[in-house]
Amino acid sequence: MWSPIRCAFLALPLLALAAACGGGGGGSSGGGGGVPPTPTPTPAPTPALQGSMTLATGGSVAAGFTYANAPGGSSLVFSCGCSAQAGSGALAADSTYTLPASSPATPAAPNPTYTMVPGRNYVVVATAPTHAESWNLEFFGAIPAHNVDLGSVRGRSDVYTAAGTLYVFNFAAGTLADTAYDDWNLNTVLAWVNQMRTTPNAAETTLLNDIAAAQAAGTTLFPQAPGWSAGAATNATIKADLNAVHSSGDAALPTPCPLTGAGGSPNCAGAPPT
Repeated sequence: MWSPIRCAFLALPLLALAAACGGGGGGSSGGGGGVPPTPTPTPAPTPALQGSMTLATGGSVAAGFTYANAPGGSSLVFSCGCSAQAGSGALAADSTYTLPASSPATPAAPNPTYTMVPGRNYVVVATAPTHAESWNLEFFGAIPAHNVDLGSVRGRSDVYTAAGTLYVFNFAAGTLADTAYDDWNLNTVLAWVNQMRTTPNAAETTLLNDIAAAQAAGTTLFPQAPGWSAGAATNATIKADLNAVHSSGDAALPTPCPLTGAGGSPNCAGAPPT
C-alpha cells in the first residue's frame, strides 16, 4: 500500500533548500514540491463462503447425470473438522448460500457461535426436506475472490463435488485432530475431481453412480457420523465405495499434506492463496 514519505527540510547558510518527495515522484510546476494527500483506502470485500447446491435426479456416468436445484430452505452445515461443532444456515430460494464468517453453531455447546478461519477448507452439506444431500468442499479465502471449491462452475455442487468431498471427509479422520479437512490441499483434490469428470476408473464410476442414486432416492451420503452429529444415519454403500476407490490405485488420488516443523503443521504446498 502507498504511503507518503516524510520530507526533511535542510537549512543551509544563505539558501533554504526544501526537498519534497512522494509516491511516484514528480512535483508541482508552480514551484514548491508537495506531499500528495493520503488516498482513501478501499474496504476489502467481507469474507464469506458462497455457492449453490444441486441434487442429481437420475442418470449415470455413462449416460450423464440430470440435476435439479436443492430446495430453498434446505438446511446447511459446514465444518473444517477442527472440532465437534459445525456452522449452520439455510439455502436461499434459488438454492444459493452466502455464509458469513460467524454463524450459529450446531450443536450450540460449548460455543453458540461457529467462526470460520480464512485459509481453511470447509465441508459444506445441504440437506433437503427429502433428506437428499448435496456436498461440496470449499476453501475459505480472506476475500470472496479467493474462495475455491470442487465445482466445474464456481461454487456449484454436483455428483463429482460430492465424491471429492466425501473422500476427504471419510479419510480425514485420524490425520490431525485439530484441522482435519484442512490437512488437504484443495487444488490437489480438485485435480482428482476434474480427472474423474473425464476418465473415472471402475471404482470411481461406481461411487459416482451410487451418489446419484442416493440423491435421487433421498438417502443420506454420510459414510460415517460427523463429529457434530454423532447419532446421524450413515450409508454403508457409500462407505464401501470410498474404501474401494481408496484401494483402486488411481495415481491422482489426493492425500493429506505432509507434516513439517516442530508442531507438526501441514505443509500444503501449492494450496490456494488465503
